[in-house]
Amino acid sequence: MPTRAQLGPRAKAAAARPAGPPPVSGGDAARRDAGPGPQPTAASVSPPEGKNLNGGLRRSTAPAASASSCDFSPGDLVWAKMEGYPWWPCLVYNHPFDGTCIREKGKSVRVHVQFFDDSPTRGWVSKRLLKPYTGSKSKDAQKGGHFYSSKPEILRAMQRADEALNKNKTERLELAVCDEPSEPEEEMEVGATYASEKSEEDNEIESEEEVRPKMQGSRRSSRQVKKRRVMSDSESDIGGSDVEFKPDTKEEGSSDEISSGAGDSESEGLDSPVKAAPKRKKMGIGKIGFKKNSSRKETPSVTKRATGILSETKNTSSAFSVPQNSESQAQGSGGGDDSCGPTVWYHETLEWLKKEKRRDEHRRRPDHPDFDPSTLYVPEDFLNSCTPGMRKWWQIKSQNFDLVIFYKVGKFYELYHMDALVGVSELGLVFMKGNWAHSGFPEIAFGRYSDSLVQKGYKVARVEQTETPEMMEARCRKMAHISKYDKVVRREICRIITKGTQTYSVLEGDPSENYSKYLLSLKEKEDSSGHVRLYGVCFVDTSLGKFFIGQFSDDRHCSRFRTLVAHYPPVQVLFEKGNLSVETKTILKGTLSSSLQEGLIPGSQFWDAAKTLRTLLEEGYFTEKLNEDTGVMLPSVLKGMTSESDSIGLTPGENSELALSALGGCVFYLKKCLIDQELLSMANFEEYIPLDSDMVSVRPGAIFTKANQRMVLDAVTLNNLEIFLNGTNGSTEGTLLERIDTCYTPFGKRLLKQWLCAPLCSPFAINDRLDAVEDLMDVPDKISEVTDLLKKLPDLERLLSKIHNVGSPLKSQNHPDSRAIMYEETTYSKKKIIDFLSALEGFKVMCKIIEIMEEVVDGFKSKILKQVVTLQIKNPEGRFPDLTTELNRWDTAFDHEKARRTGLITPKAGFDSDYDQALADIRENEQSLLEYLDKQRSRIGCRTIVYWGIGRNRYQLEIPENFTIHNLPEEYELKSTKKGCKRYWTKTIEKKLANLINAEERRDVSLKDCMRRLFYNFDKNYKDWQCAVECIAVLDVLLCLANYSQGGDGPMCRPALLLPGEHNPPFLELRGSRHPCITKTFFGDDFIPNDILIGCEEQQEDGRAYCVLVTGPNMGGKSTLIRQAGLLAVMAQMGCYVPAEMCRLTPVDRVFTRLGASDRIMSGESTFFVELSETASILRHATAHSLVLVDELGRGTATFDGTAIASAVVKELAETIRCRTLFSTHYHSLVEDYSKNVAVRLGHMACMVENECEDPSQETITFLYKFVQGACPKSYGFNAARLAHLPEEVIQKGHRKAREFEKMNQSLRLFREVCLASERSSIDAEALHKLLTLIK
Repeated sequence: MPTRAQLGPRAKAAAARPAGPPPVSGGDAARRDAGPGPQPTAASVSPPEGKNLNGGLRRSTAPAASASSCDFSPGDLVWAKMEGYPWWPCLVYNHPFDGTCIREKGKSVRVHVQFFDDSPTRGWVSKRLLKPYTGSKSKDAQKGGHFYSSKPEILRAMQRADEALNKNKTERLELAVCDEPSEPEEEMEVGATYASEKSEEDNEIESEEEVRPKMQGSRRSSRQVKKRRVMSDSESDIGGSDVEFKPDTKEEGSSDEISSGAGDSESEGLDSPVKAAPKRKKMGIGKIGFKKNSSRKETPSVTKRATGILSETKNTSSAFSVPQNSESQAQGSGGGDDSCGPTVWYHETLEWLKKEKRRDEHRRRPDHPDFDPSTLYVPEDFLNSCTPGMRKWWQIKSQNFDLVIFYKVGKFYELYHMDALVGVSELGLVFMKGNWAHSGFPEIAFGRYSDSLVQKGYKVARVEQTETPEMMEARCRKMAHISKYDKVVRREICRIITKGTQTYSVLEGDPSENYSKYLLSLKEKEDSSGHVRLYGVCFVDTSLGKFFIGQFSDDRHCSRFRTLVAHYPPVQVLFEKGNLSVETKTILKGTLSSSLQEGLIPGSQFWDAAKTLRTLLEEGYFTEKLNEDTGVMLPSVLKGMTSESDSIGLTPGENSELALSALGGCVFYLKKCLIDQELLSMANFEEYIPLDSDMVSVRPGAIFTKANQRMVLDAVTLNNLEIFLNGTNGSTEGTLLERIDTCYTPFGKRLLKQWLCAPLCSPFAINDRLDAVEDLMDVPDKISEVTDLLKKLPDLERLLSKIHNVGSPLKSQNHPDSRAIMYEETTYSKKKIIDFLSALEGFKVMCKIIEIMEEVVDGFKSKILKQVVTLQIKNPEGRFPDLTTELNRWDTAFDHEKARRTGLITPKAGFDSDYDQALADIRENEQSLLEYLDKQRSRIGCRTIVYWGIGRNRYQLEIPENFTIHNLPEEYELKSTKKGCKRYWTKTIEKKLANLINAEERRDVSLKDCMRRLFYNFDKNYKDWQCAVECIAVLDVLLCLANYSQGGDGPMCRPALLLPGEHNPPFLELRGSRHPCITKTFFGDDFIPNDILIGCEEQQEDGRAYCVLVTGPNMGGKSTLIRQAGLLAVMAQMGCYVPAEMCRLTPVDRVFTRLGASDRIMSGESTFFVELSETASILRHATAHSLVLVDELGRGTATFDGTAIASAVVKELAETIRCRTLFSTHYHSLVEDYSKNVAVRLGHMACMVENECEDPSQETITFLYKFVQGACPKSYGFNAARLAHLPEEVIQKGHRKAREFEKMNQSLRLFREVCLASERSSIDAEALHKLLTLIK
């Protein structure tokens, strides 16, 4: 299809997307039928089919579909014409979902076609714009003909059409390959013709106030206004109503006049959100959004400016957490004619908004210590000059200056002023016409646009209309004194979305990744010495509603805190202003520099522990979940943090004040984001305890008998071993996680990451996992069936959270969203139902998995595997709950397909007592009215008397006129007449009708709240649902480990773990081991396996050496070998087979690493300082059971200093701590010093040197990548220099200098020997003479 660049300005204005012409939807009538005001929502319920008023069956009043008068049928070839595009060859075929190629609406007929193109697209085209295609050689297709075009896209399309012309219709239809939802087709309903639609909307908005100048409606003829489209991704296959937004259809969705300038827009088309915005066009001087009589006084003169956004704008926009895009609308920032050049936006001329004059709401300047950047002082006289709608926007913006506000007007979200600049630069929106910045998009596109901004670091506020124009008028009628500010529909912030608070509701869209993103709240307390500090932390994954809360002490290096943020990486950090130490700030500035960071005011925002407990109890967050009659209404984790002497639960415990205060900061922020109720009401809390907290007070070695003890992998180790992210580009490529992660479910992937963070320490628990891996490898047929089912599972863990959020009665009562007027409510309801049905199907699949595994479970050795695949009702040790009864119950609760199709849930009999009672009352009253009709017929003697009427005027007795001349009963009250009959009511009818209407209202109320109550009832069994998810997550991870264990690139072995003891000291024995993430060497050869032995007796009589000094040539594989040892230890203790011929070890309690050379510029730390900091942490925390990996310590300073420090560290590790250590070095003097130390063993990476001589250019070095005993004589650095292509003359000069250094060092050693020999009592003259000769 044609591209925008090829079609020129006119085509750009009409094109809906670059790939091809958008299909036209005939939705005018549908929009007009809907009438003004909000469209019906999912709660608008029609009475179910039944009998009519007089006892007969009701008949549908919908007209029968007329036979199509179209001349085209599937398989026909046609020319199609779209506005802004040339005539295009197309194939007529049935819509892939509707099954028809014709759509009729009134007199209009549209035909479904596929456009011939490199990437075929499809759409609906008006029948009158279709002509039969007769071939490229026809007269009309040749030069001068009606369909002629020289564009290469058209010529290629004609070539394809000619090929299709030679085939029959059946063969042609095989060319219809475009089955994907058409972007324009689906998104047209989502959002079309935004600007033109807004023109009409704004017309009605403007008419509400006399103070506002009327816009010229005559300019909005449908033939004059070009369409502008905002295209948005279809939210789901159910999205949209196949209705296009037309510019001439009036919409009364909004009652204020906030965006009047949009009405005159004839601007160019909006395409995808990545499109650069076109230049703005100049408009007349009318101050849009401000009073006419004050526009001159308030509006500064507009000045010319250079292309690009002014520095003031950039400074203003910098409050949105990320810097302005360097190309933020270089040609789209200013309302002006192309010939006049760009001009300044209105908000950029406001003096009080400029950086140097800006103040917060308390009028504090930016240099004030208490300045609040999230608020803005807006002068009162300026607010008084604004129209009511714009005044409301400024009031919201002044309290939320750090947010990008999506402001609902009708069925569109509008962005104004500085927010509009962000929308255009970051989302590719287009400015509306006018001299004040203004852009927007349709409601259905909110999820895509908001997520795009949030991922870039912005914070987004969704402001909704919370009343309709009718509700506003009713409110005004009740008021004694009405001001102009009352004559505007109410709007409220319904949601604030940030990186750390995404819940992925139906409005927000689906998550982009499977792993958790955490919001971290942090409080710190430091002792006077500064050596020990206390942390209180609370972090939450808002997509799951799971809170972690804890308090712990830490060292001066913040080791535990660094480990926490590595295991649970936060995307947003909250802290108390003025509370953090310099060291903690350093971590925030360095390790967490990419996360959003926000300081909260002590007391009012970051609550203390007492206020936190008081708020949790007063708000009643946990009432529904806990439902306890006695004791404190708090989850057990929080109960344990309160004082034992306080039965009410308002007094924090001694060791929990910081943790509860951190929770308070988190609750405040969730409350601000309006998600506190839905998350806290899940009562899903877990205490966070640092992994190494038990190692301090427990006897060495005893920790390995505890099944729940974990290996500690701190932040440095996770980075150095590249377990989650590589050190090259920060991605997962080449990491251990990428290598072993073959989990099929999102919740399985999250659990695998937790297992990798904290491998087991207990040999019993590790062997149980290894047994599970073996058990699974022994039943490949069953595993194949199970994996096929696992692939079908959605993210049930997040779906359970979403179902809880929808069903929460706490949120439904007073949340602003419960009042919001949503135009796509039916679409959202369908999505909620699809999520719910997807969850039900997922749990059914889980039950099938358990059925398959039950057939072989008796043969399993593993206890954990048996637990997760055995039903609780069949075996007391089984953990999988019996879901059959509940799933059957939900299968019969309502018509699933009807609900999926309509977005409405109608419960079946017996499932909802309120609804059932209302239906019973309706039937009873209807029957009663029919019986009353029979009585009246007998009483008057006329069998033709019937009921007539609709709504509240139903059940009027329609009596033929010839019977009314008789004396009718006195209670008959004449209501209406018509030729030939009269209609009467009686008190009895009135009473029975009132009862009937009451029952119908109860039915409708019940249906309106039915979805919420059904979801709430489903959520009551949350523990069972969640338990099932956890069991399948464990099974998924075990399958992942089994998959890796039998699919390695070479020999794989089961690790053997032994408990350490007096006769079994710590050791590590790896034979024929390979790096798990590397299969090839640097030169492309197969990876060379190596033996790594630490602490083994290894045929030597002088005892065990716990420290191995590793030497070898540069690039010889030392660092790879060291990382390999660490990774294999991690994998072995995680319960996975390892790539080796044999693996034996005693458990490692912690892996320490000091690898690579990197500085921390953001933290102000040099390379050498980072080395020493990591080394200090090792020496302080390492135990005899630790594994220490050190690579070239001391290279960041002078050689003598580095050698001395390295020597001292080796001595401490080998002789004092006696932990398993691999220590690589190029300091050969260090090797010589420890060559005869029994606590240290020497090893090197072997290489083969050919032509070794004085000239390094003649040497040929072959790396053998084999780890062997002994020291390497040289490092062969010049070989690495040659491989790096240093100039030959530089290498030669360096080699000459190296020989000088070597000779000098040799002379110094010999001189030392002479001095030592001369001091001996008996001098060997001959030996002394030889030494002196060597020195010469």
